[in-house]
Formats: sequence, structure tokens, C-alpha cells
Amino acid sequence: MAKGDKKKSRKINFAELSDAELERYHQEFRKELQEIRFSQVTSAYTNNARISALKKDIARILTVKNQRKKQAAAK
Repeated sequence: MAKGDKKKSRKINFAELSDAELERYHQEFRKELQEIRFSQVTSAYTNNARISALKKDIARILTVKNQRKKQAAAK
């Protein structure tokens, strides 16, 4: 992402998504976080709030995936 590139935070209910969609979002958010970290090294990125939002979204995705995994194991 270039400097000044602003993405609005999306409100997504991850519990309603399929496993494939969750995995797609997980990979997308990880890639974006990695790109932001690289651009921070060159001081080209200034939107630090996006980093926090991405980390929280990744944690939410992992929580839903783990909950589904536990439910499947309980059955």
C-alpha cells in the first residue's frame, strides 16, 4: 500500500462466513499486515490504526476457526 492509501475498516461478521471465506480473509489480512510492516521500515506508512485493526480481525478469524474445530471434535 502506498502512502495515503486509506482503507475503511470493514465490519464483517466472521461467524457467518464459510470455512473457505474465512481462510481467504485470513490470508488476505496476513498479506496486508506483512506489506504494512515492510512499508513501515521505509517510513512510507503512517496509518498505525490499520495495523491494530488487522491484528484484531486476524484474532477474530482464528477464534471462529478454533470454535468450529472444537464443535466438530465434540460431535
